[in-house]
Amino acid sequence: RAKALLPHCCIVLGGPEFLGNNEAFLYKNKFVSGVFRGEGEEVFPQWLKVWNHSKETWKSITGLCYLDENGRYQDNGIARVMNFSQLVSPEKSCFFNWSKPFVQLETTRGCFNTCAFCVSGGEKPVRTIPLEAIRERLNDIHQHGIKNVRVLDRTFNYNNKRAKELLDLFRQYPDICFHLEIHPALLSEELKQELSVLPKGLLHLEAGIQSLKESVLQQSHRIGKLSDALEGLKYLCSLKNMETHADLIAGLP
Repeated sequence: RAKALLPHCCIVLGGPEFLGNNEAFLYKNKFVSGVFRGEGEEVFPQWLKVWNHSKETWKSITGLCYLDENGRYQDNGIARVMNFSQLVSPEKSCFFNWSKPFVQLETTRGCFNTCAFCVSGGEKPVRTIPLEAIRERLNDIHQHGIKNVRVLDRTFNYNNKRAKELLDLFRQYPDICFHLEIHPALLSEELKQELSVLPKGLLHLEAGIQSLKESVLQQSHRIGKLSDALEGLKYLCSLKNMETHADLIAGLP
């Protein structure tokens, strides 16, 4: 409809829907000029400089898939942001929406795990934001009166040392509730102790169980034993100072 009303506009799309082969989609939807595969923060500004030039110039844009002037499918691979810690934080954008009851804070990109059912599975390398940069962003979020922060860290406890450092930082914002995704099979004794003494209501945990069949987890290439995960979940649910939700995925093989 947008293309019909504005026939001269250029429509490009992105997101997890385009992580696979995009040839059939582009042939079927000729009104879409191109789609980005992967992470767009670095490559999208490059494309904006040449979007209205000859499509020959589009060949240099990593991750861009499109049909050239002759209608042939061109695939420029997948884009990965390597200078993740140097990206300008979303909160600094004039388009950032502060009206929601929560904000999302991406502290890590990529995942050490290799779950076949997840778009982040096997996404390497795992890239992180320095603690001081996270502190600055939390100060900004806190000043805007936000009471809920959803931490976008695919497995919060993949690195127990960093997890402990982040928890120490979160303690400094007792009026914020932090929502974390945690792998219960990988809980160290040190992290268990740390979780047990946190202020009540500081954390809301999502514990990734995913399936109650060991064979399914193995076929899905998920790291972590089911028995360890259930033992970890039992411990997390015994903690009175936080709420824990268990994740199960319907329809796994």
